Amino acid sequence: MENQVSETPVDWPWEAVPVPLHAALASSLEQQLRPGPVYLLVDPFNGDVEPPIESNPRYAVPGDALRVHAEQLPYLVELKDTRDPLLEQSIAWAVEEHLQACANGSGPCRIGGWLQPHAPHDGAVLARQVGALLLASDAPNRGGYLRLADRRVLALLHQGAGSTPEAPPLLPAIDWGRQLKGIAHWIYLDGNFTLRALQGQPGAATCGPLQLEAAHLQCMADAEAINLGLMAWQRFRHPLPDDAAAQITTLLSRARRHGLRRPDDLAAYAAEALRFPAFEHYPDLPGRIARSLQTDQPLAERLAALRDRWADAPPPAPSLQSYRA
Repeated sequence: MENQVSETPVDWPWEAVPVPLHAALASSLEQQLRPGPVYLLVDPFNGDVEPPIESNPRYAVPGDALRVHAEQLPYLVELKDTRDPLLEQSIAWAVEEHLQACANGSGPCRIGGWLQPHAPHDGAVLARQVGALLLASDAPNRGGYLRLADRRVLALLHQGAGSTPEAPPLLPAIDWGRQLKGIAHWIYLDGNFTLRALQGQPGAATCGPLQLEAAHLQCMADAEAINLGLMAWQRFRHPLPDDAAAQITTLLSRARRHGLRRPDDLAAYAAEALRFPAFEHYPDLPGRIARSLQTDQPLAERLAALRDRWADAPPPAPSLQSYRA
């Protein structure tokens, strides 16, 4: 069930979670989950949820090979069933933190999703399975931390394999059914406030790293810049198009040609280009970017100061090449 508006609301970004949205998400999540325990996945990498969850059983996700401080590792919280009050509270947290990230340009996503295993085993087994998935599978970076508990990372890997009639997929599809074997549901909230579901095959829980291809690993290397760009863009447009991440990724390549390297600068370039079609055709753009790099000024600040140069300019006329295409 998708719970999103079709055009940018006049009061966007919302200052608080809209009651109808919260109710629709709670109803949809309850319908997708089965009777029995639900496990809330929390990512405290940049700080834990407030107030801390102390009312429910907690299972630490093991991470001895991840070289991450213990207090930054994800953990699972067991909810008795879908009627547990913490289920609705966690939905509100997930929406609130994304609203704050859109308003501020960045921010943590601590609510990683809601999981249920096929077999009625305890949370410790599920925690071990999730922990194994967080270990990067590529040989050169073995031991790297794949932050699947940050739902933005999960969304890039999952939704990046989707395509539209206008755009090819950003990434090869992952066989989630095989690689999440034993996990009946892994449901997360995406950036458009839509619940997305991953489903593993029935059977004994697998316990190994997520197998990724080179394109996935490159996407993970760019994940910070991509997600910063998405949040900057979404501050002015909601919902984002299905191929938003692919559009951002294309613009990151063009931003690097100007010498930009920091994720925040790359994201600022991409978001500006998506908001204002005339931006990349501003004659003095290379020089302005070069001066920003020389002074170590954040690119977002320089672009804000210069925005009147391109904000009201007409979009460039299509080239002869575009007509031929």
